[in-house]
Amino acid sequence: MNQSPSNHDESYVEVIGDTVCGKHLMMTIIISVCLSLAGFFLGREVIFANIAAEEMIESYSLLLGIGGSVAGLILNTFLFKPKRRLNETASTSDELSSVYEKLQFDIHEEREAIKNDPVIIQEMKEQGFYDMFMESEKEVTQDTASSRKKEDDQ
Repeated sequence: MNQSPSNHDESYVEVIGDTVCGKHLMMTIIISVCLSLAGFFLGREVIFANIAAEEMIESYSLLLGIGGSVAGLILNTFLFKPKRRLNETASTSDELSSVYEKLQFDIHEEREAIKNDPVIIQEMKEQGFYDMFMESEKEVTQDTASSRKKEDDQ
């Protein structure tokens, strides 16, 4: 877990590639553990001790503990809503190039890798963003071809 700085009072931690509020993470763990243990001990000491065969009490109690864990999961989903905001905007090839530049990735290298993989090309075409991603590459290719043609004509 990496702790990251925050602009608000809440501190965020990175867990398995996702950023979560540390306080809410601890609350969800506490709720889940408490409901799981409550289910297990309630089953073992109260419910199944009176109605089940002695060799089955632990097994049934374990199932009730798992049920408590699932109840904790459901409760946590209602208590702690995602805070992530997704903004979808239409992107242009220039915007994509600037994003790659900010991330210090080489977009031309990425495009060359895509050109050599027909599976990725097909997937990108099916999703409808192949032309947007390769748009400026086509312009560069066309500019290069027209430059060569002019040189050949001279």
